Amino acid sequence: MKVKTIIILMLFFCLPLIAQQKFSISGTIFSQYKGADIRLSSDDSSFAPINVKEKNGKFYFHGEIKKEYEPVHLSVEKDNVYLGSIFLFIGAQDMKIDIVKLNKNDDALNEFRFSNVLFSKEQEEYKRLTKPSKDSAKAAFNIYYDVKRGYTKGYNQDSLWTIVSDLRKKLLVKKIKFIESFPNSYFSLYMFNKEIVNGFHPITIENLKTIYDKLDNNVKETDLGKTINEYINKKISLTVGHVLPDFSFTTDKGENYELSSFCKSEKYVLLCFWGSGCAPCIKKFPTLKMLNEKYKSRGLQLISISLETSIEGWSNSLKKYELPWLQTLDSPIYIHGNRIQDLLEVRSMPQYFLIDSTGKLVYHNEQSNDDDELNMLQQLLETQLQ
Repeated sequence: MKVKTIIILMLFFCLPLIAQQKFSISGTIFSQYKGADIRLSSDDSSFAPINVKEKNGKFYFHGEIKKEYEPVHLSVEKDNVYLGSIFLFIGAQDMKIDIVKLNKNDDALNEFRFSNVLFSKEQEEYKRLTKPSKDSAKAAFNIYYDVKRGYTKGYNQDSLWTIVSDLRKKLLVKKIKFIESFPNSYFSLYMFNKEIVNGFHPITIENLKTIYDKLDNNVKETDLGKTINEYINKKISLTVGHVLPDFSFTTDKGENYELSSFCKSEKYVLLCFWGSGCAPCIKKFPTLKMLNEKYKSRGLQLISISLETSIEGWSNSLKKYELPWLQTLDSPIYIHGNRIQDLLEVRSMPQYFLIDSTGKLVYHNEQSNDDDELNMLQQLLETQLQ
């Protein structure tokens, strides 16, 4: 028993030594940044931020990390004024970073030189490949935002949104091209997760799986790779042909319902995810009103689920748009349990889920690649609810 106890204690005390891995970063910074404060912080808060001060044009970091690859931000301030920052990966090794030029208004214009820094070549290539499309999409969105808020006149809001969407699609193509060019790099997996899986791009689960499958197995076997695979498998369970999870909700009128109760009493239920800041959502209201009027008596129940962050904003929108069917807000006050957008993995708007009497998903606008007029949905309802 004593021998076993000693072995267990040895293993217990050795675990932190095995888990922690030491790193160091030596660096230089140009003379115009004399006296600057330099900060190294974990992107996922896995270690406490480390702060050092420039001394004779040099700086030095050292510490311990728990993972093989650690995403971090290196930022520079002087007299509490932000000067610039860079995102990078560090590993259990000695690295060198030279800070050449900083731009407090646009980190993309910063100039850093790396030596023995993980994925620095891939990161530079990713920037080169995506930056032009990213800048164009950002500029177009800023114009759209100004027009939407009434700051700028003389533009058609819908046309601007079409331009933004097209530019974002081109940006997505660039991101996918990079991932396919570096399938064995953890950086590709990380950017796939950050920019595509959890990004703003509307993309089908089939396309997500196609991109993921092109990554090398050694990348897929990392903790992040396994997490993404679990997410994709969950998302696949939410595809057409599968029974969706049940949920309960309270309407704006104070009525309490469960999704399953409608599946038993109605032939079809149409879940509509929207927000007042979503122009395509608002544009589809006339179509939804037409569907409600035409098919309500035939067994169709519409349920709108707003993703607003403000109850007051949601309430004002309901008064403005006069939507004559069940309305709820995806907020703990109205949703009893997990948020609906989390249950159904809704990350963009608008989205429409048509459920049959068995609770099975029979239509989803993104999966079905329906058009702006929802013609596929209309044809399906016309066929099934004669």
